[in-house]
Amino acid sequence: MKTIFSIGFALILIFASTSISAQDLHTHGNAVSVGNEENSTSGWSGNAVLTTDTSDPHHGAYAMKVVSTGTGSTSRRAEYTYTASIGETYDISIWAKTGVQTSDPAFASWTGVTGFTNPTLISTNGAWAEYTFTVTATSTSPLILIYTGSSGGGSVGDELYIDRVSITSQGSADTQSPSTPTNLSSSGNSDTTVDLSWNAATDNVGVTGYNVYQDGTSVATNISSTSHQVTGLTSSTTYNFTVTALDAAGNQSIASNAVSVTTDASSGGGSGSSVWSESNSVASYTGDVAIGTSSVPTGYKMAVDGKLITEEVKVQLSGNWPDYVFKEGYDLPTLEEIQKHIKEKGHLPNIPLAEEVETNGIELGEMNRLLLEKIEELTLYVIQLENQQKNVKILEERLNLLEKQLNKK
Repeated sequence: MKTIFSIGFALILIFASTSISAQDLHTHGNAVSVGNEENSTSGWSGNAVLTTDTSDPHHGAYAMKVVSTGTGSTSRRAEYTYTASIGETYDISIWAKTGVQTSDPAFASWTGVTGFTNPTLISTNGAWAEYTFTVTATSTSPLILIYTGSSGGGSVGDELYIDRVSITSQGSADTQSPSTPTNLSSSGNSDTTVDLSWNAATDNVGVTGYNVYQDGTSVATNISSTSHQVTGLTSSTTYNFTVTALDAAGNQSIASNAVSVTTDASSGGGSGSSVWSESNSVASYTGDVAIGTSSVPTGYKMAVDGKLITEEVKVQLSGNWPDYVFKEGYDLPTLEEIQKHIKEKGHLPNIPLAEEVETNGIELGEMNRLLLEKIEELTLYVIQLENQQKNVKILEERLNLLEKQLNKK
């Protein structure tokens, strides 16, 4: 009986040990492994020098030594990626101590998880200490990053020791769907488009996007904003739209309220559209306008891909108009300085290079300001030249008078 009990108890211990080790997602056999320690740094990477160390391991026979090779981000760190299930929570334990050190070693910039305190500094007293983290995966390949020092204070040769790394799951995979998006509505339409907007959904981990359905068929997937313009529609046609929310684990919410929209007639009349408004024969629109293109660069209200014809364009600048050229104290360069600049640079001072104009175009207001600046500077040069000519004429008259007086003698 005692023998049977011993065998059964041993089997229970083996099973429990196997279960525990199977949950450890630090699967590589290396110097910091809990269950399969080896004289290796397998699984860990980074441009810092990673070696095994036997001088003072915390656990087993080995620890891993990390030595920075530079002050760049990858030169100061060791990194490890593990396989995770999105939405699942993990307990991470890492033992660390400092060696030769100049500044702030830390766990920092982890990716693919939430719940990580960034940065988590590592004590510089040279003694082993355990650092524990409870994080939730937002990626199937989260990344652990350990830095030997900060970007500002770290230096080549900073040392850090790592040992006994374990990553265990709490067994809570994300199966909860996001909440339903609410208040789906149409903010405007034309004969071929409908503008939709809705209130954001919520999720226990995080909403990653939305799907838009037109008459039950998906027409947009995983869009990140809470608005969308459906295009390619037929005029004078009624459509029904709904929206669902998605999370990183692929869970999808229940469909939102349905909104029914009838597109305008093909004439493009204003009835039913709130994108443009008209008052006193003036059409207005508060957004950006793209003509001949589908996007407007940041900082601009209109983009036209093509030619534009108009009788007049008025540009109103908020900066100084070049009358400052005529003010006392203006630093007018000499013609010799201008000649030297042209010889060295190939263009006038303050005027953009041809390559810059070809790449970035020109701003009419700014270019007119620069051209007027050069015209006013040129005016000053002409005035200087005229004054010089007057002085020369006066000198010539005086010289002629002296010659006459000499000839009389």
